[in-house]
Parts: sequence; C-alpha cells; structure tokens
Amino acid sequence: MITLGRGSVADYVAHLEACDGLFPTKLSERVDLKAYAAKLHDRATSFELWEDGRLVGLLSAYMDADVAFISHVCVLPEAPRGSGHTLLNALFDEMRRTAKHVVRLHVEADNARAIAFYERHGFIEIGRLNRDVIMERA
Repeated sequence: MITLGRGSVADYVAHLEACDGLFPTKLSERVDLKAYAAKLHDRATSFELWEDGRLVGLLSAYMDADVAFISHVCVLPEAPRGSGHTLLNALFDEMRRTAKHVVRLHVEADNARAIAFYERHGFIEIGRLNRDVIMERA
C-alpha cells in the first residue's frame, strides 16, 4: 500500500539502515542516516510502500516551485516486484496534481541498474557532478 508521509522518523531510520548496503557506496558513508531520515520526514514529500507494517519502499522528493527533485529512492528486496515503478508513478501523479513539469535526480555513476531504471521511465542524463550522474525528465 502506498501512503504519503505516514511514516515516522524512526520508520525512515530503520528503512535507511536496511537500504544502506544496497547502494554502490553505502548510504551511511555519504550521510548521517538519522539526520537524513529526519530531513526527509520533515521537508520532503515522501511516498511510502508498506508490507506487513514494515516500510519496504521509499521515494522522497523536494517539491520546489516548478521542479521536483528526487532525493531518495530505495526499495528493499522483499518488496513486491514493480514497487519502484509504483513509487515513481505516485510521484508523477503528484507532479501532475501540483503542476510540476520537471523532475531531477542525482544517481551514482556506477549504479548501472538505477540508471537503466530511470532511463526506462523517460529520464535522460543532463550532466555530471563528482561521482554522480544528473538526470532529468521533462
């Protein structure tokens, strides 16, 4: 079930900890997980996927005036197949509802699986920053 911002900071921390090793560079090597969870919870629009009371998928985006910026996407292996697609479509629906026309994100350049996922959903590379690829869908 997809919910919008129902989870607590503790739910987000537990989810980020479970996702930590799923990224090419551990998330905990890039951010303080507790502070990041609080920031996502308090400032981002977050789409949550729950399975048996556990947060198994999370997409968090900052909704600026005319651009949505995806800050975090992680779907745990035990989530139902297609969960990433479902979360991304929930964001696209919210963007249509709020008249946002552009969505951007940064993804690690060596995360080929994530890059391919975003390309399948209409994102293109628009630049690079350090070890990240900047992608956009307009």
